[in-house]
Amino acid sequence: MSPVRHDPLTGEPVLLAPARAGRPHDSRELPRAQGCPFCEGAEDQTPPETLALRPAGGAPNGPGWLVRAFPNKFPALAPDEGVHEVVVSTPRHVIAFADLTEGEAARAAGAWWARLRAVSEDPRALWPFLFLNQGAAAGASLQHSHAQVVGLPFAPPRLIARERAFDHAAACPVCVDLAAAGARCVAEADGLAAWYPEVPPFSGVVRIAPVVHAPDWADASVAESAGRLLRDLLGRVGRAFRAEALNVWLHESRPGGGERFHWHLDAVPRLGTLAGLELGAGVVAVLQAPEAAAERLRAAGP
Repeated sequence: MSPVRHDPLTGEPVLLAPARAGRPHDSRELPRAQGCPFCEGAEDQTPPETLALRPAGGAPNGPGWLVRAFPNKFPALAPDEGVHEVVVSTPRHVIAFADLTEGEAARAAGAWWARLRAVSEDPRALWPFLFLNQGAAAGASLQHSHAQVVGLPFAPPRLIARERAFDHAAACPVCVDLAAAGARCVAEADGLAAWYPEVPPFSGVVRIAPVVHAPDWADASVAESAGRLLRDLLGRVGRAFRAEALNVWLHESRPGGGERFHWHLDAVPRLGTLAGLELGAGVVAVLQAPEAAAERLRAAGP
C-alpha cells in the first residue's frame, strides 16, 4: 500500500501515516522534565542522532549536547520514502522558543539550516520543508521546544503555488510588500526585517525575511540571525496577544529553484480557530488588521 496517495477531486497529495497515531503526548499544563524523551539524559529514547553539537566532546547519542537532531520515531514518511527529523532546540526542558537564550535560538536555527541542506543533497531529489509546532493547540505532541525537518518525495502544491507566484510576478512580492510595509514593520536586525504582510495568509501572521532579496539561507550565519530575530518576535507575540500556541514555517527556494524566490519565515500565532470556512472553502477570515497588530507588537517591546 503506497503511503502517498492523491485526492482524485483536487489532485493534492495525502500521506498515509498510521504510525503517527502512536506518538506520546504531554502538555504545557503538565511539563515532563522527568521522562521527557527530548531532555538531556534521555538519548536512548530516540533514534540515533543525525546531528549534535557537543563543544566539549563526548560520545554520540549521549549527554553533553547543545542542540540535537534525529529521525522522528513516529514519522509521517517512512525512511525509504523520504525524511522526517526532529531538531531539539536545547537540552533544557524549555517549552516556548521565546524562552530560549539568544545563543540557544541561534544554535537551533543553525541546526535547521544544516539538516535542510542535508535533505537538499539527498540523491532522491526530496523537497525540504521546515516547521515548528509550539503548544498542543498548534499540533505539538511533545512540548519540549523542537522543530521538524521533512524531505517530501513530491512537490507540495502550496509550495509550488508560491514558487509560481514569484515566477509570474513583475517584481518580487516579498520585496514589494516589505518596501511598502511602513507602519506594518515591527523589527529589523542583521539585515532581516519582521513585519505584518498586507494580506496575511492567516490571522496574526508575522513574517521575517531579508531586506535584500535572497532565495534561501545561504549559510548557517543567516539561519542563526533568523533564529535570534524569531526568538525576539515570538516573545513580543506572547506578551502582546498572550498567544502560547503557534506555528512557524520556512519558505525558501527548493534546490535548483532559481533566484526569483525570496525566502521568508512565517510565524503563525493561534489567535483564532480554523473552522468550516477556512477548512472547507480555503477562505480565511482575518481577525485583526495588520497595521493594528503591528502597533500592538511594537508596544510589546524587544
